[in-house]
Amino acid sequence: MDSASITLDNQQIIGFKEKLIKRNTSWFKKLFFVQIYPIMEKAYRTELDENQMNELETTEQSYERHQQFSYHLNINKQCNLVKLILKYYLKYFLKGFLIQLLVLLSQLAMPLLTKYIIGYIYEKNKDYYQAFLFISLVITVRIVNLLSMSHSRFMMKIYGYDIMSVMSLEIMNKCLKISLLSNTDKSIGEITNLIQVDVQRLIQVPNSVVNMIIIPIQLTYFRIITLVDKLLRPNQGVKVKGQSSEGYNRSVLINQIHKDQRIRIIFLKQNLQVVIENINTNHYYKQTIREIELESIQDRLQYFSINVFMGWLSPQVILSLTFGLYVLLGNQLIPSKTFPIIGLLSILAASLQLLPISLNDLLETKLSLKRIQDFLNSDELMNDLYCDYKKVANSALEIEQGNFYWKKECNQEQLILKNINIKVEKGKFIAIIGDVGSGKSSLIQSLLGEMIYNMDDDKPIINITGSIAYVGQKPWIQNATVQDNILFGKPFEENLYEQAIKYSCLTLDLEILVHGDQTMIGEKGINLSGGQKARISLARAIYSKAEIFLLDDPLSAVDAQVGNFILKDCFINLLKGKTRILITHALNYCKYTDYIYLIQKGEIIEEGDYQKMQNNIVYQEIEKKFEFDIKKQENQEYKNIVQLVGQKEIEQNSDQIRDKIKNKSDLMTVEERKKGEIDSEVYVKYLQYKKNLVYQSILLIVMIIWIISQIIANLWVTEWTSRYASLSDHYSEITYFWVFLFLGFVQSLFAYIRAVMIVSQSIKSSSQIHNDMINCLIFAPQCQFFERVPLGRIMNRLTKDINSLDVEIHINIAQFSTKLSQILSNNLLSIYVSTYLLIFPLTIFFYICLKIQRLYMKASRELQRLELISRSPILSYFTQSLMGLTTIRAFCQTDFVMKEFSQKLDNNKQIVYYSTAASSWFLQVLGLASLIVNTFAIAYCILFTSNPSFAGLILTFAASLDRNVQQTVDSLSFLENNMISFERCLEYTKIESENLAEITTVKQPWPNQGRIKFINYSVNYRNNLPLILKNLSFSVNSKEKIGIVGRTGAGKSSITLSILRILEGVSGLIEIDDVDISKVQMQKLRSSITTMLQDPVIFTGTIRQNLDPLETCSDEEVMKVIEECCLLQLINERNGLDTLINEGGDNLSAGEKQLICIARAILKKSQIVLIDEATANIDIETEQKIQQAIQRLFKDCTVLTIAHRINTILHCDKILVISKGQLKEFGSINELLNNKSSLFYEIYQEAINHK
Repeated sequence: MDSASITLDNQQIIGFKEKLIKRNTSWFKKLFFVQIYPIMEKAYRTELDENQMNELETTEQSYERHQQFSYHLNINKQCNLVKLILKYYLKYFLKGFLIQLLVLLSQLAMPLLTKYIIGYIYEKNKDYYQAFLFISLVITVRIVNLLSMSHSRFMMKIYGYDIMSVMSLEIMNKCLKISLLSNTDKSIGEITNLIQVDVQRLIQVPNSVVNMIIIPIQLTYFRIITLVDKLLRPNQGVKVKGQSSEGYNRSVLINQIHKDQRIRIIFLKQNLQVVIENINTNHYYKQTIREIELESIQDRLQYFSINVFMGWLSPQVILSLTFGLYVLLGNQLIPSKTFPIIGLLSILAASLQLLPISLNDLLETKLSLKRIQDFLNSDELMNDLYCDYKKVANSALEIEQGNFYWKKECNQEQLILKNINIKVEKGKFIAIIGDVGSGKSSLIQSLLGEMIYNMDDDKPIINITGSIAYVGQKPWIQNATVQDNILFGKPFEENLYEQAIKYSCLTLDLEILVHGDQTMIGEKGINLSGGQKARISLARAIYSKAEIFLLDDPLSAVDAQVGNFILKDCFINLLKGKTRILITHALNYCKYTDYIYLIQKGEIIEEGDYQKMQNNIVYQEIEKKFEFDIKKQENQEYKNIVQLVGQKEIEQNSDQIRDKIKNKSDLMTVEERKKGEIDSEVYVKYLQYKKNLVYQSILLIVMIIWIISQIIANLWVTEWTSRYASLSDHYSEITYFWVFLFLGFVQSLFAYIRAVMIVSQSIKSSSQIHNDMINCLIFAPQCQFFERVPLGRIMNRLTKDINSLDVEIHINIAQFSTKLSQILSNNLLSIYVSTYLLIFPLTIFFYICLKIQRLYMKASRELQRLELISRSPILSYFTQSLMGLTTIRAFCQTDFVMKEFSQKLDNNKQIVYYSTAASSWFLQVLGLASLIVNTFAIAYCILFTSNPSFAGLILTFAASLDRNVQQTVDSLSFLENNMISFERCLEYTKIESENLAEITTVKQPWPNQGRIKFINYSVNYRNNLPLILKNLSFSVNSKEKIGIVGRTGAGKSSITLSILRILEGVSGLIEIDDVDISKVQMQKLRSSITTMLQDPVIFTGTIRQNLDPLETCSDEEVMKVIEECCLLQLINERNGLDTLINEGGDNLSAGEKQLICIARAILKKSQIVLIDEATANIDIETEQKIQQAIQRLFKDCTVLTIAHRINTILHCDKILVISKGQLKEFGSINELLNNKSSLFYEIYQEAINHK
């Protein structure tokens, strides 16, 4: 089960073996939704879980539905998506339309029955058989209406969700056919928004489409009944609303663009966790991007408020004009004609009020479908250059006339690979070498079909014979178990699996992991080291039994001993007979290969076997640089120690590692799920966000005026119709007409004012809670939050939940307040004009409603929480898959990914099924209970009342009572559901942040010396976990260069994390320039320290913005550092400092990204510099230049370097040796090596013996 699922006790698990609902029930049970009652009862007694619900039938599953839809889409590729959906789902729409037509006919029958009942009241000699017949007809019509309405509602929602899930799969399917590396038109944030926002709008499509057909039928029927078609145009209000739709359309489009920008920034921030170096950009995000988005939402909701005004005004104008024209034509406004029209108008009014909502839904859906269609029409991979696999051919792969680009603008300046001609025989071991940015990784990507070619030139030809396994330079790791990552959708084969584990050197890792290969890996492999991720990626490749292995520098992430084992035992022996292509910077590996290609500036400048290449001048120059680097180490008595950490170190330090892994083995937290009713504190907090009590008081006054105007209007029309029964004759016809029209305008005006006030207040509260969430997320502790919470869960709250607060919650508040006030006013008025005896059936009815409501609301609440929780895995899996598209396609596992994604959609879909069934059941039961009031009202009117006007008013109200109550409870349910979104957002405002307060005011500039002092310092990852640094004490003088050495898991990185206060100390302290850093303001501390990390941090934007994000340096200073960091060639070959960098730096090589990060660090000019193996993916020559630049430019800085390779600490003044979190040795290199009992000497000897 997914990590977002609920942890359950044994007693619950036993109960899950028996599913609560059986879908294959009798037609009678389906008709009355009897099958939903067990889950309602279960929800009332205890909390629900998704395991209690049956899986969807095969024909209902999203994957099967998508297969059918995809078939139609492939046939009609140029077809408009809207038309295709309507065509594919036509039979479902027709079925829904027919049932909705039955709803309409049963609704329209009630006003006619009211007309005949009022006519019956006029009769002196009453036939009680006829009275019984009227009562029976009303009950029958009401039952038909209830059954048809509940099933229509159920079907429309299920059909809508089916459309949504199918389109979600189609978007995923499209993602698996495009390259985010070469197709930069769409960012990950925009594509995520398609899944999270745009496809969600499709749920309302069936209901909106049917409404747009039904409402004109209602209007036509009304016009026929009124018999004044030539004088009355009841759709004038609709036309006015239609005029506002264009503006609404624009506002929705603008809002969506701004939402895309916000999501893209959110994705970048959360994907990089805590971007320490760019922390000052948070103000721009909160105050600019979000404000622009809110402005567009405000414009959009203003159009909505106008539509609300017209929705209320139109029926009142129609009714007033109908009565006025009817009277002017010489007719008498009698109750038997008036109240049926009022009944029809009440039905029409409800529809007209739904019309703007349906129209707006369709407009939003149209825009969303256009965005989706634009994405579906975007460029796909250029797979047409692949020839058919030739099993008889001797070559494993060939490239002919290979000219490849990363951008669609295929001009000569954008050419990445030039004149590539390669032929690799089956079973050969090939090495590809070259400098940083020379095109080595691009060559692999071209083989995988990720690059594009110029269709105006000769088309390249790629022949590939056999299946492919790909090990990327940046391994793609799923949020799944170790075993699932290795199997990657393939069936389990024990021998093959053991072989993959052994030859990827994962045996000891699995012994250390608490749950072995069933250990859950965090998102992006957060609880694994770089070497572990690389070896899991390699194990996946071995297990695939592929014939061709594309290996993009996987050995750079592992230590020397492991690297040699993998090279000799795995690549050479195990994979003998397989075709292997290895990208590497380590020239000492080349002698083991069969053939070598040397790439420079995108061209193959030299090729041949190892002996031939040794005679090549260019290769000799590169080899000399490599040998010089080795000899330099030997001359300083470090010989060929390339790595300080070996496999033996893992064994010796396994206790420390086991503690660390245990701390992280159950790393990902289960998404918190509230239980029971929403706490009153949540509602109080929401009101506190609104703050302005004066504003709330004015809103209450507006609501009271609106209610009073409704009551007066109803009494006024009763008075108007009573004058012809000689019961009153107080005013003229014109007075009645204008007063009634005025009252209708007052109702509409105050409905508009109410909507505007609610909208404006909701926007303010939404803005405030969003800012509070961002503030908490920005400063949330990395180890305790970002490493433990999946990105999809965070994105779900910042997209779906925030969207509910932006757009939906104010509509729910308005609807609930409207319907509740209507129930109160209508019932009070009914009692006033009839008899106080009506209180008894109303009391019984509301008592039943209360009981049913408690049962329903609890189930609805539980299902809503489950539904929201089940969304997070959908988004997590989607974003995870976007990051691994190349790997997924290389292993031909697109179908597996589609099925996994479909399963997550279906998990959510089955909860929606039960939620919708519960809602429909509630509608039916509520309607049946209302028959008590209907029967009493009819009986009272027929037997006791003598005033036809009062009788008409009572019958009209009684007929709409259950609808009003149902809409009230529905709006309350929707409000609760959106309050759950608020509750979830509120949780993220309570995230315990890092200690941000400034206790000590430091003198500027600080630090100016760079002295660092650890005093009895201890720290752990999280509370109640073992210490990872224990009583650490040492001092670093100003401008000293310190190399930090230790075995795997010793706590080296924890030192730098502690200096940055990503980890807060348990005891002791750290001083910088004699200032306790725990008392320094967090932003000041981190902005004063430069970090150079092993994993480069790249932002979307220009190279200039990446190098100097805060714009504190001149162009001359930037260019000087660019030259020193060997980036001048990159700048000259592209668009200078204005060269755009794609999302995540996808248009740069791994080495180029590291060089940019190094240049950024140099420009920052901090007094303290922390380096964590920042030159891992750089060739030998460039690394030498960078190391010299670092030593020269940071000569006046205090530098702490975590040592993975010996050449990175050769220049250091002192070496700090740490073991199991404790300081073991601290001194100069010569001093430690002269002490043969030192730990450093032991590590040194192990490396020499291994070599």
